[in-house]
Amino acid sequence: MELEQLLLHISYKSVQGSLIREITDICYHSGKVKSGSLFICLKGFWTDGHRYLSDAVARGAAAVVVEERTDFLPPDGVTVIDVPDTRDALWRLSAAFFDFPSAKLRMVGITGTKGKTTTAYLAAGILREAGHRVGMIGTVAIDDGRTVQPAEHTTPEAYEVQKYLAAMVENGCDCCVMEVSSQGIKMLRTAGIRYDVGVFLNIEPDHIGKGEHASFEEYLSCKRALFDQCEIGIFNRDDAHCAQMSDGHTCRAEYFSTKRISEDTPADYGAECEEFSLQNGKLMTRFFLRYGIERIPLAIQLPGMFNVSNAVAAAAVALHFRAKPEALRLGLARARVPGRCENISPSEDYVLLIDYAHNEMSLKNLLETLRGFSPKRLVVLFGCGGNRSKLRRSRMGEAAGRLADVTILTSDNPRWEDAEAILDDIETGIRPTGASYVRITDRGEAIVHAVRMARRGDMIVIAGKGHEGYQEICGVKYPVSDHALAEAAIRQTAGRKNYL
Repeated sequence: MELEQLLLHISYKSVQGSLIREITDICYHSGKVKSGSLFICLKGFWTDGHRYLSDAVARGAAAVVVEERTDFLPPDGVTVIDVPDTRDALWRLSAAFFDFPSAKLRMVGITGTKGKTTTAYLAAGILREAGHRVGMIGTVAIDDGRTVQPAEHTTPEAYEVQKYLAAMVENGCDCCVMEVSSQGIKMLRTAGIRYDVGVFLNIEPDHIGKGEHASFEEYLSCKRALFDQCEIGIFNRDDAHCAQMSDGHTCRAEYFSTKRISEDTPADYGAECEEFSLQNGKLMTRFFLRYGIERIPLAIQLPGMFNVSNAVAAAAVALHFRAKPEALRLGLARARVPGRCENISPSEDYVLLIDYAHNEMSLKNLLETLRGFSPKRLVVLFGCGGNRSKLRRSRMGEAAGRLADVTILTSDNPRWEDAEAILDDIETGIRPTGASYVRITDRGEAIVHAVRMARRGDMIVIAGKGHEGYQEICGVKYPVSDHALAEAAIRQTAGRKNYL
């Protein structure tokens, strides 16, 4: 695409060079620049693209977009474009470069502190049963309708978002279900996208600290901003912050609830007569979906009222696509959510689960739910990520101490922090509860310990990493999978266990 054409969509001034030149791609990472690329000097939390301007030019950038002057002045053959905000320019230029793909899809945006991934998978499952070709962008994976690849962020950078949406259009998708993180909104990664349906699940203090949000108020404001981009907003009536999220928007507001619907708490979609059971090592949940005069029996292979809430939200989305009751039933029954209460080697001896619970809210809800199945012992294994809120650590420790019979503290993604120091922070929360716990920093050894100590009737949950297949230490991602570690631990202890 010609540079002059692209620039029709932004405010800018040309500092040097011609605007009549072909742009082959858009890059914000200098290492990906090739001949003919447009390089955008993007400012992030931890680095600044302006520092890599010379590298981008050396690799063949035809033009660069800057928002401030640097010591490096590109040679005359390179066009320099000055803009007020390179992050704003990135989404506008990316959308134009890929010919505004979101306008060619029916878009679903899902936000919340927890439950985004589960709700997205459930909604996508129903829509596929209803005959739709569905693309997905989320925490676990990117599905462009033809290929599925692991995701690095819940909401990718604006360029990738537009590129994935364009691929969905090319591959025949008619809709996209997208997890929308607060960071994605704050960093303008989803700017310019018009969502046919937006979903608010819940919000609790999280993602607050250096490199994330300055305060809970900012966190809430970012979540809330999604609904300025929606035609229809579906809000969780049961969340304490529902009114703050739904009031004052131009979108048409609808509500869902898992509580008894009354005149005081009206809701458009609800659940009733929930039943939770353990069948051959599998956790099953049955309920009736109620909307209007309809009452539809449904089931999911996920435990807990919070997953009933996720399922109701997913069903509400699908109903706006005219999904029939049979599509609702089959889509929910068949849906599997990687790393979300995922059963590993179900048996009648004990239950071993892998879950992504990585903050106080999700861990508390998970453990409270599993308590409802009356395990002989509830054992939880978790750690906390480095370079994230320290408050999260003590609160997760306190929740585990109150709700689990045994806690195993281990390393998660320490990133640039000392793993032992992170465990110290968790201990400040668990120690006052007087709970039984042990520290085993090596995650593989910790999982072996958990499996080896299992007794008949126990429930063991490996929390924190879920679907992730790596452990990040000092900027390096090492291949580490809780699935693989758990399966190896099961093999290692096979034939040597004496269930009590």
